[in-house]
Amino acid sequence: MTETPAAAEPDRRFRLEVRRDVVQAEPAAAGLPVAPGEHPTGTAGAVVYVDVPDLRGVAVDWYEHTILLDAAQEAWGEDPHREGAECAAFGRLTSAIGAALAGAMRTILTAGGLEVADAGNDYLPGRFLVTRMVSPSVWQARRDARFARRHESMVAAWNARHAADCPDPGCEVHREGGEPGAATNS
Repeated sequence: MTETPAAAEPDRRFRLEVRRDVVQAEPAAAGLPVAPGEHPTGTAGAVVYVDVPDLRGVAVDWYEHTILLDAAQEAWGEDPHREGAECAAFGRLTSAIGAALAGAMRTILTAGGLEVADAGNDYLPGRFLVTRMVSPSVWQARRDARFARRHESMVAAWNARHAADCPDPGCEVHREGGEPGAATNS
C-alpha cells in the first residue's frame, strides 16, 4: 500500500465530498429517494457517502424500507437456520431488489457522466464506487448555463440601473459593460 502525504488527505476528502453531492443529484433527478451518509437510521433508498478511510471514491448502496427488513428479520428469527421456504423467499426478494436497483443506479450514474467501479466488497455486492466525473450531466449543464445567463442578465440590469448614479460615466463599468473592479483592455 502506498503512503499518501498527510496534506493530500483533506484535499482528497473535500473533492470526494463535492463529488458526493453530484452523485446524489443523479438518482434524485431520476426520481429515486436518496439519503446522504452511511445508512442513516430509517433510510430507504440510495445511500451515498465518501468511501472513508480509503478515499477510493464515492460509495453508493441501496437500502430497502424497514417494513421489508423487519418482516425478513422476523422470519429469520423464527427460522434461525434459514431452512424454510419463507426465509428462502425473503433471501431471493432482497437479493433481487439489491441487484435490480444497483443495476439501475449504475445505469443512471453512467448516463449522467460518472465513472462507476465495483467496490470490491463480497459481503455487499450491490455497493459500488463512483471514481470520477467523465462529463457533466446534461441536466446539470443546462441548469448551470441557465444560472450563468440569469447572473449575466442581473449584472447588466444592475449596471444599467446605477449608470445614472455614477459620478464618472467614462469609468470601466460603463466603458466595458463589466462589473466594478473588472480589468479593462485600454
